[in-house]
Amino acid sequence: MDEAKELKQAYDIFTAAWRIYKAHYPPKDLKDDSYWSELAGVIEKTEAEYNCQLCRDVLCSVSTDLEHKAKK
Repeated sequence: MDEAKELKQAYDIFTAAWRIYKAHYPPKDLKDDSYWSELAGVIEKTEAEYNCQLCRDVLCSVSTDLEHKAKK
């Protein structure tokens, strides 16, 4: 992959992660199964779209941060 395509993909990944984070913030109660199932579904779909380590790492961080905030 050339540099321009790689940067465009990284931009798209971070944009998708931001949209997921924004749409699911503030996080719901940890017992709200529908919220967490929906979040997991969106994350799985996005990860499948990009299918790269950067995407997995960024989306993992998004879900982890939302989970930490829900525990507070």
